[in-house]
Amino acid sequence: MMNEAARKLADLVCAESQRWRSLTVAGWLSDRKQSQLLQVPAPRLININICDLHFGAARSIRLTPDGPPLRDVVLGYVALDWDCSRLRGLRTLRIQGLEDSQPTLLQLHTIISSSPELEVLALVFWDRDHWGSAHSPPRLDIIKLDFLNTLILDSIDPVVAGGISSSIIAPKCKNLKIDGVRVDVVQDQNAASRLADLLHGPSKGASALFLDFDNALGEIILGEEEDSKDDVELNIREATSKLAKRRGLYFKTAFTSSAEGNNIQTWNNLLPTLTGNVLEPALLGLNVPVQLQFWDPFEELSPEILFTAFGFITSLELGKSSGIISAIDYLASPQPHPGKDSDNKQQSWACPRLEKVTILWDDSDCQDLRDALDRVRGNRAECLLEAQMDSPQGFQLEDHRPCSIKEMTIKGSDGDVLQTWSEEGWIVLEIDQTSGSGGDSSPIEEPE
Repeated sequence: MMNEAARKLADLVCAESQRWRSLTVAGWLSDRKQSQLLQVPAPRLININICDLHFGAARSIRLTPDGPPLRDVVLGYVALDWDCSRLRGLRTLRIQGLEDSQPTLLQLHTIISSSPELEVLALVFWDRDHWGSAHSPPRLDIIKLDFLNTLILDSIDPVVAGGISSSIIAPKCKNLKIDGVRVDVVQDQNAASRLADLLHGPSKGASALFLDFDNALGEIILGEEEDSKDDVELNIREATSKLAKRRGLYFKTAFTSSAEGNNIQTWNNLLPTLTGNVLEPALLGLNVPVQLQFWDPFEELSPEILFTAFGFITSLELGKSSGIISAIDYLASPQPHPGKDSDNKQQSWACPRLEKVTILWDDSDCQDLRDALDRVRGNRAECLLEAQMDSPQGFQLEDHRPCSIKEMTIKGSDGDVLQTWSEEGWIVLEIDQTSGSGGDSSPIEEPE
C-alpha cells in the first residue's frame, strides 16, 4: 500500500496527466489510486505499461478517443476499450492475465491489421471461463507483418490462437510460442501453410528440435528443449526490449472433439494431416536434427502411421509397450509406397534420415530388443553399401536409401543407460548400486 508521501506524489503526477507521453504502473495500489491513475485524461499518451494490479477483477482503462495512436501497450490484469481508434500503428501489444473484457478475435485482427510495424505480439494466460465459442475461427484477411520478431499465444482462447496464427505472415519472426492450436486450423491447407511458414523461421536457428507425441492426450509439442512440457512461463514485467531479442520455438497442437461431442477424425487420419500440412513444410530444407519421443502402445497407433507421418526424424526415443518389437522391425526393411505394389523399385525406407534409436526398457532381458535393433542397423547398412556400390558417385538420400544407424541405446525406466551399441558390439553398463542412479558405471563388452 502507498504511504502518505507516495500518495502526495501520485496527486502531483496526476495533475500533469495532460502532458503524459508514457504511463508505467507496477505493483499494488489502492482502489482509489488505481482509478485516479487509470481514469485521468491523458490525451497525449502513446505508451502504456501497467501490470500486477491484483485488486479484484481486471480494471479497464478509458482512453480519450481524440489523441495520437498508441505505440507500446503492455497490460497485465487490465483491459482497454478494444474498439478505441487509438489502438492502431502499434509496435508492441502484450496482454496478460485478463479475466473478463477479453478482446474478440475480430477486435484483435482489426488492431493487428492496422499496425503494420508491429514488432512484439504476446497474448498470455486469459481466464478460461471467459473463452468464447469452441467453433472454428472465421476466415480472416491475411496480415503481412514484416517487422514482427516475437509472437506468443499462450493459454488463450484456442479460436483466437488459431485465427491469429493462421492469418499472419511474419518472415522475420524468430521467437515463437503457440500453445493450443486446434485441428481445424491444420486441416485447412492455406491456414496450415501460413502456420508452417511461421514455424520455419525460428526452426532455422535451432541446433536441434524435439517432438513429443502423446497419443493418449492428443497432443504434439515441437520445441527446442528436450523436455518441452516444462516450458518457462512468461513474465509481464520483462522488458519488451529484452523479449524482442529472444529467439526460440515452442508449438503445441491438440486434437480434441468438437463442441457437439463428435470426433473430428481419428488420430490415424489427423497425424498425417498435421505432419504433411504443417511440420514437414516447416522443416523443409533445414539440416536440423529432429528427435521424436513416443511412449504410447503401438496397438493404439500402427508403426506405419507413426513412421510415415514422422518420416523426417533423425532420432527416435520409444518407451517399452506392446508391439514395440514389431514396430522396430518396421524400420528394418523397405516398405511399399502407399497405393503401389510391392516391387522393390517402388519401395522406400521408413524414416530414411534416422541415425539414433533409444529405447526405455524396464526388463533385464533385452535380447529380443537387441536382436530387433541389430536387424535395423544391419539391414540399413547393407542397403546403403549396395546403393553406394551400384552408384558410387551419384548416390543420394533422395533415392529413398537410409542413413546408417550410428547410435543405439537401451535405458532403464529411471533413465540410466543399460546397454549401448558401438562398432565393437553391444556394451552392457553395470550400474554401481552403492552410488545411486547417478553413480559410476563400468562397461562390459559383449560380442555381437
